[in-house]
Amino acid sequence: MTPSITITQAMIDSYAAISGDFNPVHVDPDFAAATPFGRTIAHGCIPLEPVFRLVQARLGLAVLPQGTGMKLRYLRPCHPGDTIGIVVKADGPEGIEFQCVNQRGEPVIEGAVRLVSGGIS
Repeated sequence: MTPSITITQAMIDSYAAISGDFNPVHVDPDFAAATPFGRTIAHGCIPLEPVFRLVQARLGLAVLPQGTGMKLRYLRPCHPGDTIGIVVKADGPEGIEFQCVNQRGEPVIEGAVRLVSGGIS
């Protein structure tokens, strides 16, 4: 099964509390409505959750190894109500190339995780 996540405002608010990132574009619907986004947007780490789950499953670890690195390109914002899944573009012993896509099939993030012996570089 391909990992996915449905983003909620409560999830965004919880991430703001943990990270200290209370930018109003994330947590204030009235403020966000007046921006080009039209509504609140998720912090960048939230729509990456399917990638974290895929790598955890691949490595058989509950927690990603320290020093985990990814190359990412954000393509469009994610909003409450969006369901984000992952499309694996390439999967080999050296790494995984992927796209995170929303429920409309639109890519929201593209990137790669480099796998090395004993973990991720």
